[in-house]
Amino acid sequence: MEEIKMNWLSQNGYWIVLALVMFLMMRRGGMGCGMGGGRHAPREDHSHHDSDGAALRDPVNGHPIDRAHALTTIFDGRTYYFESEASRETFNQDPQRFAGGMHRRHHGC
Repeated sequence: MEEIKMNWLSQNGYWIVLALVMFLMMRRGGMGCGMGGGRHAPREDHSHHDSDGAALRDPVNGHPIDRAHALTTIFDGRTYYFESEASRETFNQDPQRFAGGMHRRHHGC
């Protein structure tokens, strides 16, 4: 009986180690898209002044904008600023694509 167990381990050792490595990688989020419980790097939020007073940036194209002349829209209780009507329209067509933080999509890569 002991010989059968050792024989099985020697024949399947590679697959056991491979399965263990895959399991550990998935737990740590090392498998890429969708694996690891949402531990992705935070996306930069261009919708407001940074704490150091940096300029506002249009969330669609990233261009710096002047708050006094910016167009606005509200998404999920938060105000977003745009340099042009075209940027605002693009944002409004799919706001989750451009909104920072928790509004990012959770499917796809």
